[in-house]
Amino acid sequence: MPAGPESPGEMFLRIAERQPDRPALVIDEQTHTYGDLLDRARRLAAAIRLIDEGPLCAVYAKHSVWAYAGVLGILLSGRGYVPLCPAFPPERTRWMLGLSGASAVVADEGHVESLGEVICGVRKGLTVILPECLLPPSWAAQCPQHRMVCAGDLPARGAGFRLPDVGPEDTAYLLFTSGSTGAPKGVGIRQRNLMAYLSGIREVLDLGPEDRLSQNFEMTFDLSVHDMFVCWGFGACLCVPSPREAVAPSAFIRRHGLTCWFSTPSTAAVLQRLRLLRPGVFPSLRWSLFCGEPLPLRLAEAWRRAAPLSTVVNLYGPTEATVACTAYVYGGDSSAGECVNGLVPIGRPFGSTRAVVVGDRDEPVEGVGELLLGGEQVAPGYWGDAARTAQAFVSLPGGTPCGPWYRTGDLVERNARGDLVYRGRKDHQMKIMGHRVELQEVENVVRETASARQAIALGWPPTASGAEGVILFLAGAQASDESILAGCRRRLPPYMVPREIHRLEEMPLNASQKVDRRALLSMREGLA
Repeated sequence: MPAGPESPGEMFLRIAERQPDRPALVIDEQTHTYGDLLDRARRLAAAIRLIDEGPLCAVYAKHSVWAYAGVLGILLSGRGYVPLCPAFPPERTRWMLGLSGASAVVADEGHVESLGEVICGVRKGLTVILPECLLPPSWAAQCPQHRMVCAGDLPARGAGFRLPDVGPEDTAYLLFTSGSTGAPKGVGIRQRNLMAYLSGIREVLDLGPEDRLSQNFEMTFDLSVHDMFVCWGFGACLCVPSPREAVAPSAFIRRHGLTCWFSTPSTAAVLQRLRLLRPGVFPSLRWSLFCGEPLPLRLAEAWRRAAPLSTVVNLYGPTEATVACTAYVYGGDSSAGECVNGLVPIGRPFGSTRAVVVGDRDEPVEGVGELLLGGEQVAPGYWGDAARTAQAFVSLPGGTPCGPWYRTGDLVERNARGDLVYRGRKDHQMKIMGHRVELQEVENVVRETASARQAIALGWPPTASGAEGVILFLAGAQASDESILAGCRRRLPPYMVPREIHRLEEMPLNASQKVDRRALLSMREGLA
């Protein structure tokens, strides 16, 4: 019996060669087969393999077949991919690109012009692959350090392609999460981390080639990794909504006959607010997955009724532990009694993941404590940041196996059945519409922009899963609101830019003489 694939690139290659005519991707009202997607990826891989330096290549694309072919082409070339979001500020994207050390960038036609804003400020010479462009863009003359590879320069049909050797310790992808110091943190996931996840999630899901899966996440969000590689690992079809359908995707689910849905609870909450979660409205769904933020009980129940033939699963996992590592199957009335504070449990570890709940001295505790994760899915640390790695990836007293252990910062406890229940955070990190946000990063950017004596960022308005956005309280700031927001837009992604700015003479203090964040929230509540 042949051994299983050792990398996501090899996995896709095997599936595509076995079923080239089956649908792999539906996007922009067009269906692309596994054979078509593989052909595009092979052509890109052949071009990337001509580049001598660097283990990583970036993808600067969004909502296009070449975005997905770019990811696959990079993996088939033996390198890891770095997704860059065209909606992010150029300064932030340029910083990520520089830290990654990527040697090449694959861009789709719709974002070639904005790419120029990013890389014309990059001194290191890059190979820029533009598979839809017949000629170099107008800005290329201003950036002679970069080499342009256009459509006519790509090898035809990936002739003579051979999959290169890829080791388990090689990087599969590099993502960036919000960081408390004011700069994003890079998380490099190795091939073995991703393959461990793809193996473990099969304990939770049962899918096949006839299934049709949703793709709701930006490629910079690690849940997109699940969308792509769980789907293609089962030989199924990935369906990508248009920007309009993504806002209210009810019709999209029905029109494409989706059998597996995956989103943050916030996306489902929008449908609930619009009264679109009517009983029985999604009869085609067999699986409904939620992750990225706490899942409210009322939302889980509303979704279960809307998709009565679907199994509702609450997944949990930080980027540092590769997509997700615990799961809880919601069972309606039987699950309601297991919910705490109106939130569905996050369940138990699957695959190779191990979980331990510890107290202040890192000793295992029976009650509420911090969740630490170990096992094959845990990343080796933060990209190029030994200090942060030492703080977050630790060994436990007594030589507890499965290390290093990743400190999630999440407070949990086990219920009577042994399932993990989410109880809050140890720090000021929160979820904004499913995105992980370190409020300290917002505060640091504002302090630098506004030269403020004090800057406090808070999530507002609150939701059961986190907050809808960020608001700001300032003391001793001279800069205008307009200049502060402009500075934020230059450095922060849209979901982290404050929606409101409130100015105070002095910040309220609590009994410990620290800024009283609850008092600030009460002030804002009083303005409603």
